[in-house]
Amino acid sequence: MAVVLKKASDIATEPFDAGEGKLSLVDVIAQPEGAPVSAGVCEIWESAPIEFEYDNDCAVCYMLEGHVTLTEGDTRLDFEPGDVVFIPQREGLKVSWDTPSYGKFFYVTYPHWR
Repeated sequence: MAVVLKKASDIATEPFDAGEGKLSLVDVIAQPEGAPVSAGVCEIWESAPIEFEYDNDCAVCYMLEGHVTLTEGDTRLDFEPGDVVFIPQREGLKVSWDTPSYGKFFYVTYPHWR
């Protein structure tokens, strides 16, 4: 694999089918670049909570803009600019994401999440 640079001007999220939730994302670095991880940008808007399963991958996310709340069971975590969250790979783990307005974060998953 060679060094790869993706310019900010070339990174645009695309709508992702998240049921009732409003979410857009883009994998910026992934299998096509020969990477062992997927890394990208996700945007979420006020809508129904969006649930993701982490049976097959783990994630590290860095909040860029806005505010997002992550919920796992009875635990709620506020995710704000500059914060980093680690979500482990664990059978049966489901995390809900929601926001009162807007949130944008960078993520890395291992292995590739899709």
